[in-house]
Amino acid sequence: MKIIVSPNSYKESLSSIDAANIIISVLKKNLKNSQIIDLPIADGGDGSLGVFSKYKNGITISTKILSPVGKKINSKYLLFDNGNSAFIELSDSSGLKLVNKNLRNPLMYNSYYTGKIILSAIKKGAKKIIIALGGSATVDGGIGILSALGVKFLDKDGLELKNKNFINSISKIEYKKKFFSNIDFILLTDVKNRLLGENGASYVFAKQKGATKLQIDQLENGLSNFSKLTRKKFKLNPEKIIGGGSAGGIAAFLKIFLNAQIYSGTEYFFQIMKFEKNIKNADILITGEGNLDSQTLQGKAPFEVVKKAKKEGLLTIALVASVDSEVYFELNKFFDIIIPFKKNSIKYSIKNAKKLIKDETETLSKIISLSEIGN
Repeated sequence: MKIIVSPNSYKESLSSIDAANIIISVLKKNLKNSQIIDLPIADGGDGSLGVFSKYKNGITISTKILSPVGKKINSKYLLFDNGNSAFIELSDSSGLKLVNKNLRNPLMYNSYYTGKIILSAIKKGAKKIIIALGGSATVDGGIGILSALGVKFLDKDGLELKNKNFINSISKIEYKKKFFSNIDFILLTDVKNRLLGENGASYVFAKQKGATKLQIDQLENGLSNFSKLTRKKFKLNPEKIIGGGSAGGIAAFLKIFLNAQIYSGTEYFFQIMKFEKNIKNADILITGEGNLDSQTLQGKAPFEVVKKAKKEGLLTIALVASVDSEVYFELNKFFDIIIPFKKNSIKYSIKNAKKLIKDETETLSKIISLSEIGN
């Protein structure tokens, strides 16, 4: 029997690599005659750098920066292809994981230090910059990144804006005409949402970043203002870009300012991990992440993984903390078996994720050992 183990990260608890290692150790112990394939997945969100480093050899660079809340941290990125390319995970410098829950407020933070990481990679000679955009703490349309790269944002009095999320105060944009035209930028997104509206960056994602209803409206107005100024400057419309709402609108504006290319994070990872080749003649696929919900169906890694697995006729299994009952029927069209392991509170599940996944895999492996799938 050939079993593919391809989990995504479990937010605030386990990376996809750690989760895969736990699942595989249990399967190998209980299924002696099975072939277990280690294929942790990422979709451009938290943990993407670690997964990318598993499949691509390179040099890890550590840079001292400030987190969104002003704490000194070391942020890492990968230089590869003989130093000609860099892989950067935005959540490692401007991520929600760096902000305690009681301090989360996207009106307070911008993505400036992700811009400093990008500059570091360029100064080291990288001509291609790949940025995994998921897991951001910000809804700033990338004004922080662009400020670090040299764009000037001015208020109505002509004064340069720098601190916090100043997106509502921008009246004018100044930048050099040939703005990093010699660098190829690739943006990996884990969602397909556009910039504005009820399915946009503010109304869908700002709440989980700590914004109140009033603040969500303010952020929407700010992104709309920045969009109008950008359309006037470039004659291009950020609001029409599929996936432009990723990372609080960063995808939309970096695509225009930096002529960046946007890719589905999962599809990008499928290519580097040779996913379709590896699942040939397999019998079972085990995936998972913290929660399966409506966002899962919008292109999150476990959903894209099982779609490919179903085409090959694999039995698809998801190990998750919880499942949104409102979309359970839709999820069941793709996931043959969904095993939620949430016990007690979310806090408990996050703290004990390693044990909970191990226990559920123990039960699962015993069921698999009794089956005749693939025989």
